[in-house]
Amino acid sequence: MSYRIKKGESLAAAFGRIAAEEIDLAATELRRSNRGEAVHNARKALKRLRALLRSLRVAFPRPLFRKENRRIAAVGRKISPLRDLHVQLRTLGKLKAETIPAGDLVRRELLRRQSSFVRRIPTLRKTVRAMLDVSRQTLAAWPLRKTTTTDLAAGLKRIYKQGRAARKAARHSATPLLLHEWRKKAKSLGYGLELIKGLVPDKLSRMIRCSNDLTEALGDDHDLFLVWSALRKEHHAKPAGDFGPLAQRISLKRAGLQKRAFKLGERLYGEKPGDFERRLDRYFRRSKN
Repeated sequence: MSYRIKKGESLAAAFGRIAAEEIDLAATELRRSNRGEAVHNARKALKRLRALLRSLRVAFPRPLFRKENRRIAAVGRKISPLRDLHVQLRTLGKLKAETIPAGDLVRRELLRRQSSFVRRIPTLRKTVRAMLDVSRQTLAAWPLRKTTTTDLAAGLKRIYKQGRAARKAARHSATPLLLHEWRKKAKSLGYGLELIKGLVPDKLSRMIRCSNDLTEALGDDHDLFLVWSALRKEHHAKPAGDFGPLAQRISLKRAGLQKRAFKLGERLYGEKPGDFERRLDRYFRRSKN
């Protein structure tokens, strides 16, 4: 199937189907031998699952939502270190940073940590599978029979509003933490829009592309920051003469990515949350005709 509510499909049925598919996908990916790619795909499935929950958040009792959202987030955190190590190694390669002393030390340290994490995967896989099984049973029992597209529009408005607030905070102070938080909110919005794309054909394609471009720019910026931090740490321990030019190159790349991100953010979040919600309501009403 797909991560998309089908026209004519009840929200309760769509939620149950999509939640089960994403949990199955995450579990399947974690059994694959290509661990770096598998972990990346599993994390994407878990992020889509959390975006699904957030899209219908207003239909759930708050304690129930919080408990399940935290469990799924915890699963993602358990497997994320391998993806982060893989990305940092790839970014080091793109920068050719391993050719300087600090870069070579960072590369060797990342490879050591990667090897250590890989050895824990069999045990970790059992833990993650058990957590996902609990989520599967819990989500299947959630009371959604009376959920309407009005609830869905309100949930997406909440995600959209949070993204606008995160963008404003990052614009005020573009710290790595705030930029990363903005990326997570924008990612949730992108997945939420993907979820309803089948109900409003071609109406949201441009907005989805903008969200994808934004999260890619912010993701690349975050990866560069992680590499810069690791290089800086090694440079302080064992000063490397080529660190300064490399750090400057990273800073310039990050500045360009952040400039692009804020430009995309203006386009993505140019609408007021209330107007965004009303537009979705109009789309949903028309899709029923």
